[in-house]
Amino acid sequence: MVVERLLPALVVPLLLIIMVAIYTQFETNVDRGDFSADANTSFTKVNTGTYNGFKLASLLPYVIIAMAILALVIGALSFGGRV
Repeated sequence: MVVERLLPALVVPLLLIIMVAIYTQFETNVDRGDFSADANTSFTKVNTGTYNGFKLASLLPYVIIAMAILALVIGALSFGGRV
């Protein structure tokens, strides 16, 4: 079925939205008042790495769309338009 093929493409953006919401709540609700300098540095590095990962993951839907377009074009060329 078509829905089964599209399910990963529909689930990935939803998971990204949920992960960003969890990350935002975690970052704002962590009390860093008792952190040492090393712990604060580690928290900042993890926070920065996670944020950069989410920025990179937000490109995933565009990559999936580009792959689908390429598959259609290559399929049309290799099967003579009988897709």
